[in-house]
Amino acid sequence: MNKKTRSVVLSLLMSTVLLAACTNDSGVGQNPTNPDTDTSDSGTITIHTVTSEHTAAKYPQGDDITNNVWIRRYQEKFNINVKTDWVSDEYNTKLNLAIASNDLPDVFRVNPSQLKQLVEADMVMDLTEVFDQHASDRVKSYMEMDKDSYESGKKDGKLYGIPQMHWGLIEQPDFVWIRNDWKEELGIKDPTSMGDIKEIALKFMEKHGGYGIAVDQSLDYLNLLAIAWGAHPDMWIEDSTGKLTYGSIQPEMKQALADWAEWYKQGIIDPEFAIKDFNAMNADIVAGKVGIQPFYQWWGYNPGVDTVSNLGKDAIFYPYLIPTIDGKEAKQSIFFANNNYIVMKKGFANPQEVIKILNDYAYIVDEGSGKESQETLSDLLDNDIAHVVGAFRVLNPNSDYEQFEAVSAALQSKDTSGLTTSGMWQKYNNSVEFMENATPGSVGDYLQQGAPKNAYSLAKKVLDSENYIKTALWGVSPEVLSNYGSTLDDILTEGFTKIIMGSENIDYFDVLVQNWRAAGGDEATQAVNDTYGK
Repeated sequence: MNKKTRSVVLSLLMSTVLLAACTNDSGVGQNPTNPDTDTSDSGTITIHTVTSEHTAAKYPQGDDITNNVWIRRYQEKFNINVKTDWVSDEYNTKLNLAIASNDLPDVFRVNPSQLKQLVEADMVMDLTEVFDQHASDRVKSYMEMDKDSYESGKKDGKLYGIPQMHWGLIEQPDFVWIRNDWKEELGIKDPTSMGDIKEIALKFMEKHGGYGIAVDQSLDYLNLLAIAWGAHPDMWIEDSTGKLTYGSIQPEMKQALADWAEWYKQGIIDPEFAIKDFNAMNADIVAGKVGIQPFYQWWGYNPGVDTVSNLGKDAIFYPYLIPTIDGKEAKQSIFFANNNYIVMKKGFANPQEVIKILNDYAYIVDEGSGKESQETLSDLLDNDIAHVVGAFRVLNPNSDYEQFEAVSAALQSKDTSGLTTSGMWQKYNNSVEFMENATPGSVGDYLQQGAPKNAYSLAKKVLDSENYIKTALWGVSPEVLSNYGSTLDDILTEGFTKIIMGSENIDYFDVLVQNWRAAGGDEATQAVNDTYGK
């Protein structure tokens, strides 16, 4: 039900790992005094996996998701041949078919519902012992940092799914991104209310044509603005009686929809949003048709890179905290962050080899700056998100907060002694690279951490001031809720679209709520209350 996480990942990308080897911090088979030296003398091992397609990925000539610097590292360093049996942009659909036919690879990434299904069908391994014996201290520390996510991969005390973890809560606050050259050209001040956002959109339209705000058919991006009206769509919150209820059906959401319907009439919301997917939405940004986009903290990576490449560095968009309709800073929505797990097919013979890869990934990201050549690190980290095959990485859930503090301090002081991990150096170097040379490929790290107006400085402000609401569903969704899949949300998305486009009036919201409840919403609400309520 958490569309935000599904999209932020948009895939994003996330992947995780499983078990391999290592009782020291660098990985089994490595000399503890020299973690770059693999002392394994075993023959080549082939590990079969599957993965999702990353639509924004760019590869050097001859490389792709199945053959790249990371795949070659596994072979050269560990004698492990990672073979990707299939790649799909409909990953969950294809994986569900594979589960139904019991045609599983050795190691693969799953969502919470798939994990539950596989465990109950006795199709995946109990990883408790192999993880305890072979995961590095570093990887184990990730699990300690976020025990809720770690526990969510267990059943009856046994570990079946290694949580992929996440980059930390600092990645969750959302923003309204505004094209800077248009804003400066018109002498527009920073927005302090949702009314300001509306006026900026109208001024951009008057000057440059097109429409005002880019969103897509999922409504995920438009929904990011709902916090301005005090609504928290896709989230389970406590009502005045102490009962948990779904944020998308609250009265505040009705008011937001009423205003959005007026925006649509004025041409502010993309007139064609209902037929545009994520890629089509971003194509209009890159083409210069629109200057405002509600988006996540990673705007600079996609569509930012293509925007700067196509329109020049002055066309960069900067993030602004989403304001309320009455001029305050809106309370952000914070969701349970882990939604992916690594599992291994029951009977897989080499789970410790997977952990060897997992340990190595964590070592590269968190320590490699002192142990690997800068050329090697650049090759690996520049192709990190897109190229690490689905099931082969796990994240440090404190990494981005720690990175941001170190990188911002170094950029201000010019003292780089506080940059202690390869990830920190990557963010720092790319920020400097964009400031000095406006290299499009560096704009993601620059806008996330290095720019005068960067996403993480705003996100840190939100976290430090605790100006947010956390979902009450802090863990895996109850089975009843999971069984409905996207059906309940589809009812609302379809109905909200009709209201926005004017084919139904705002009172249709009340009909929608009743339809949602009758279609299983009441049952799902009871299940959430039974699991997470007081």
